[in-house]
Amino acid sequence: MNRLRFTISLCAAFLMAAAPAWAEKFNIAVVPDTQNYSDITLPQPRGADTFTQQMQYLVDNRDDRNLVFVTFAGDIVQHGDGQFRQKMEGAPSGSFAYHDTRAEWDIANRAISILSRSGIPFGMVPGNHDYDNFSWWEGPNSPGASRPLSGGRTWDFYFGPQSRHFAGRPWYGGAYNQGLNSYQFFTGGGKRFLHLSLEMQPAPDVLAWAQRVIDANPRLPVIVTTHEWLHPDKVERSNDHRHYFEGSDHLPPDEVWDRFIRKNAAIFLVLSGHNWTPADQGVSRGQNLRIDRNDAGYPVYQVLQDYQGNTIGPDGVAGSANGGAGWMRFIEFDTDQRKIYFSTYSTLLGRYAGRNGEAAFGTPARYSDFELDFPPQLLD
Repeated sequence: MNRLRFTISLCAAFLMAAAPAWAEKFNIAVVPDTQNYSDITLPQPRGADTFTQQMQYLVDNRDDRNLVFVTFAGDIVQHGDGQFRQKMEGAPSGSFAYHDTRAEWDIANRAISILSRSGIPFGMVPGNHDYDNFSWWEGPNSPGASRPLSGGRTWDFYFGPQSRHFAGRPWYGGAYNQGLNSYQFFTGGGKRFLHLSLEMQPAPDVLAWAQRVIDANPRLPVIVTTHEWLHPDKVERSNDHRHYFEGSDHLPPDEVWDRFIRKNAAIFLVLSGHNWTPADQGVSRGQNLRIDRNDAGYPVYQVLQDYQGNTIGPDGVAGSANGGAGWMRFIEFDTDQRKIYFSTYSTLLGRYAGRNGEAAFGTPARYSDFELDFPPQLLD
């Protein structure tokens, strides 16, 4: 009997040793382009309520989903410069309503505070709408021409390293250039990850800073989130918005790939928003996938998610929801099967895109609900 017990113990020990050391399922969430939820020219509090609902869902379902990290893909607000004018419908020519867009930043701040109070690690990148001089007009009280986009004073105040969301958080590593770039750490399945939040079309000095961060954290698998990266309807990277930073040293995605992403073997995933197709009856396409090999020969998954053109609400009618309609991305890592599962869920509609034969965005489910193999960066 003792010999049998000893044999069973040896078999159990062998099986435990053969099993993956970090067998677990865990999720990260991607919240793309919330600008229409914050926009004070669109129906409110409808949009603000959707934003709040998204954040509350993440907190309430943290344990069920084993949610370990959240990343925001930019365009948090619609009008970044603090003031803008809007032509009034039906009013005489030259009549405008002037807005103070602190209200938009406050809507975003209140919603994101739900997440930050939970303690879930998260990162944020600015989109073109979030720069200090994005909105502008000519004439009296004009803030001046807006090209090239520049400045992150408002971003730094609300979402910079000294904001209440990030100051003193042990998972927040640091920031660069008014908080427009930052890095975070999170742990999933016992494995530690590095996440880089890079501003739109990062300049060479930003990439140099990001390289120092990676060099200081060797052997960690790396995820990068930046606002602009992929087109929604073709495989090319999105290099056609250079005018946003005309005359500056900001780099389009192809150059960021060549100068930085492909040279770092640890980077396995690039996440982005920004790009979507014009809506047709409340339906828009804003998803894509591209896979390239880096200089080490490892695959780098590049995934677009931007749902801002989708306005179908719970009643099924186009225009009954602010653009985005509560859709966001979940990325589940299954360390036992060594698979990464991508799904798309709307907290407003309470359903998944691409499941049960549904083409929520007018396209097949291949970019709404799909899986990828673990790349070598996760198998070390």
